[in-house]
Amino acid sequence: MQVLKHKLRPDNAYFKAIDFDVILSAPKEELHQILIGLYGEHLLPATMYEIEKVLRGPETVKGYDKNGAPLYIISKQRLKQVFARLRNRLASLDSSTSTIEVTPEYASHFYDMYVKNHDGKHMTGDRMKILMLNLPFLLRDLLLPEVNCM
Repeated sequence: MQVLKHKLRPDNAYFKAIDFDVILSAPKEELHQILIGLYGEHLLPATMYEIEKVLRGPETVKGYDKNGAPLYIISKQRLKQVFARLRNRLASLDSSTSTIEVTPEYASHFYDMYVKNHDGKHMTGDRMKILMLNLPFLLRDLLLPEVNCM
């Protein structure tokens, strides 16, 4: 007989509460793990890494400095402009175009968290939903100016 290693219903204080509805409470944790854990901690950082890898890969080295460090076609300053463009696209979302209103503060929070890798910042599940729904459209043609200059 197979034993599940993942505890779908761990024994904790919630189950001892009077009138606690297990069925209504269970999907929240799984959804939270998918939104925050899988997407927020793995897929989104991997996407940001891939953008940087495309623009600063070994095939984009134009030479080396006197210390042997590679000089890329796309400088670090230009790379910052790419991510700033993504932040600005996110901040430009309004309810008339995407049914979601995104504030400049939220866009700056995203930028601090995923571009500057600020450790003290966190996202909620609802904020992750905004990113999941909109980032595929915002990433479209993001690298066009940089790819054209290569």
